[in-house]
Amino acid sequence: MSIASIGYLRIAATDTAAWMTFGTEILGLMDARREDAAGARFLRMDDHPFRFMLEPGDADELLATGLECRDRSAWLELCERLRNAGHSLEEGDTDAAARRCVTAFVTLQDPSGNTLELYYGRRLDYAPLVSPTGVKRFITGDEYTGDLGFGHAVLPTPDMEAAATFYTELLGLGVSDELYPPMPEGAPESKVLFMHADNPRQHSLALYNHPFPGGVVHMMVEVSCLDEVGRALDRAKAAGHTILASLGRHINDNMCSFYVLAPGGIAVEYGYDGLLVDWDNYTPTVSTEGDHWGHEYNFPG
Repeated sequence: MSIASIGYLRIAATDTAAWMTFGTEILGLMDARREDAAGARFLRMDDHPFRFMLEPGDADELLATGLECRDRSAWLELCERLRNAGHSLEEGDTDAAARRCVTAFVTLQDPSGNTLELYYGRRLDYAPLVSPTGVKRFITGDEYTGDLGFGHAVLPTPDMEAAATFYTELLGLGVSDELYPPMPEGAPESKVLFMHADNPRQHSLALYNHPFPGGVVHMMVEVSCLDEVGRALDRAKAAGHTILASLGRHINDNMCSFYVLAPGGIAVEYGYDGLLVDWDNYTPTVSTEGDHWGHEYNFPG
């Protein structure tokens, strides 16, 4: 399996200061306080130098998803496989790699135009995490699970068949679940394909078979106890942020979470108790319901 984890997101924001306030005061992430010539701001959640890079932009959207390879040989093998399949890879220069705190990376687009950055050799920061809201720990891995990545992201992929082939046969992700959520009468069928990387998290990336504003359906971060979720929900409500989904528990990954709208419109799932899987003893599932309970959705407009 070529991809070890989902490492980071690069997000364009029309108001990076508002996003930073949301990230620190609502989500409890740490301001990494890194210098950047282009004016980006950085949010940290563990010993990675950052997990979210917020870049000033004219629109609020996902710029790129960083996917980590286990080592240089796995990265080189993956790059060769992609080139042989006809994909164009742009190699990042030394300065661009240093900005991302990686040894080397390449940029490419998936069949739906989503930008990916494939990298290896993340340079870690071992200064203790200090959460402004007192979050004790974000679930990103430990000595038993290895690196689980920052959480997960769901990308819009209108050409689901081509995207599924790309991510599974070329990038080597494994399918963990196919969800066909119930839709109102007359609405087109929706499908979400959940995929895992080379770590125990039930899914690191998922594909949604329709276009979606901002280039990402949602992103997820996970904390270590239900009380942290409840406190974050209270903070989000008190600050007037739109709650997209009430507290609930998903069927496929067992996540107990709520969804909140970040400044600019990107949805963030904030959860606890996500499923960790032994992939040698797992059979992919097909779901027709998304939730055991809760998650009453409220989409603006």
